[in-house]
Amino acid sequence: MLVSIGLAVGPPSVRQAQAGNQITYYLYATDGYWAMADGTVIYGYGYIGGRSTDNFTYQNSMTAPPGSPKTYVPGAIVPGGVAWPAPGNAALEAQFAGNAQFPGPLIRCAVGDVVYIYLKNLGVTTKTAPNDPHTIHLHGMDVDAANDGVPETSVAAIPANMALPGAGNVIVYMFSPTHAGTYMYHCHQEADIHVTMGMYGALVVYESTDLAYQSWYNGGGASGPAIGGGILHGWSWTKETILLLSETDIRQHNAEQKGGMAGGYNPVDFKPQYWFINGLSFPNTVHAGFGFNWSTWIAAHPGYDPFIIGSVDGITNGLGVADKVLLRVINLGFQTQPMHMHGFHAKIIGSDQRAWPWANTPGTPSGQGMEKNTLTVGSGETYEWLIDFGTLSGKAASTYQPGTQSRYDPLALNAPQPNTNQALPAIPDPFAPGKAYVGGPTVGPDGIQGTGGLPAELPITTGQYFPFHNHDDYKATNNGVYPGGMFTLIETLP
Repeated sequence: MLVSIGLAVGPPSVRQAQAGNQITYYLYATDGYWAMADGTVIYGYGYIGGRSTDNFTYQNSMTAPPGSPKTYVPGAIVPGGVAWPAPGNAALEAQFAGNAQFPGPLIRCAVGDVVYIYLKNLGVTTKTAPNDPHTIHLHGMDVDAANDGVPETSVAAIPANMALPGAGNVIVYMFSPTHAGTYMYHCHQEADIHVTMGMYGALVVYESTDLAYQSWYNGGGASGPAIGGGILHGWSWTKETILLLSETDIRQHNAEQKGGMAGGYNPVDFKPQYWFINGLSFPNTVHAGFGFNWSTWIAAHPGYDPFIIGSVDGITNGLGVADKVLLRVINLGFQTQPMHMHGFHAKIIGSDQRAWPWANTPGTPSGQGMEKNTLTVGSGETYEWLIDFGTLSGKAASTYQPGTQSRYDPLALNAPQPNTNQALPAIPDPFAPGKAYVGGPTVGPDGIQGTGGLPAELPITTGQYFPFHNHDDYKATNNGVYPGGMFTLIETLP
């Protein structure tokens, strides 16, 4: 039987097991509190867990002090030192309860692998919230009905663990992917509520020969990224960035915390105040923000860095060639999102786990085929969007050669000078007296001598920054304050 209910201590037997690795994930459904980029704390549902061979690391829930909705105790990192446990470890399950991660753990595997996901429902720790059943729907994965995670047509949803700690209430989902691509998973029990409450995550299927997959499987684990690139739909890529899009209406969270529908909120009134990329809003998306510790967050959410970085000349990446960064765009929200990148037109190579050769035959040169700088992503859709950073190779940062004109020559009135000429003073910021204007330097040294007999310009090792944001610009806000929300950056390095 492909799906089993009850406490299990090992993977079930596999009929007609395919060639590939056996990969096991242990996930637990529970609740928790998360801080928004502006400090607002919301209550949510979610998953905590990871691959059976990885040592567990997670963040404690952001617990909101009573009566202080905009202050919180920052979640501290919890390094376990031991592997994620199979269901039945009462002490660790008590520790995981109430610490749902947002978003849920990134699941990785390759074509031909046999994958098991054990899901146990630990129930809620906020006793006024509904103690709901939960499932996992493997969105986009072609599986049999039993493994589809829809309670009305599959094995029923898992009730909350109402018995003694460590008791049953476990379902094992099993699948073996046949198509490489970008997937997602989410709870399908009362999906109109549980999805926006936070019960979702990304799922990536590699080709088994991808160096990125091999580096992850053979030791990268939860703490190490998938490095080395690979091939998808016939296109080679050197780096990947997951962009999991979602949004939420905090009135839903407040209502669930108070008892669900009894809390007085109807999902048809959905009107979000917060928009996320990988569960983060700007400026947290670019590793910044008041009270936000990036190193702690990414250690607890490996694989979910939304900062897009690539080399234009192959110097900083050590490859000798420009990066081709694969954007794995996933929309797990309820709204359609027009995502816009500055500085590039990227190729659409696939959508919904299938190649689009009619849009771009592998090897189609830059400037040909389907290239977009704004991609409209509907709810439930995925896209693979490939940025060739080499299209910026050798280009200056502005039309005023050799770079952004953010400095000036005091001896020549009204004569802007290149930002790369460090010997000249910077143009002051009119909106911040006493501070210099911040302009983007060129990518790499331009070799141009300074003007007026000044020294040669200094080598530049930093890059340009380009916005990547939701072009429904009100969605680039945090509860109405711009900038925020679905906003991150593309950094181009030499």
